[in-house]
Amino acid sequence: MQEKYALVLETDAELAQQINSYLAEQGYSVFIPATTEEALETLKNQRIELAFLGNPPDRDSCFDLLKDVVKTSPMTYVVLITDGAEKEVHDRAEGFGILGHIPRDFSRTNIQQLIDKLIQINQGL
Repeated sequence: MQEKYALVLETDAELAQQINSYLAEQGYSVFIPATTEEALETLKNQRIELAFLGNPPDRDSCFDLLKDVVKTSPMTYVVLITDGAEKEVHDRAEGFGILGHIPRDFSRTNIQQLIDKLIQINQGL
């Protein structure tokens, strides 16, 4: 079985670790870069299936780096970590083809729903 890789870019270390632990339980090897530059370099050099973008350490919000992530790794499924309203997330992320978003309050269920969605997409390919 091919190894699965994920990336979590989030300044809240506890939240990043919670997401990391859950993804590891699901069979992912997880990268937690310290900077946006490190995240983009990882995306450039490693096939990352899932990228969780929260509050980046050197940008104002996950929306500020969405374009750079998609340009760097267009085949990576992006999950935004934001408490923004559904309409706001849709409007600001429109055209970037994100997999979805999760609230900043950690929930295994929310992440699993997106992983299930990813599996359904991949089965359709």
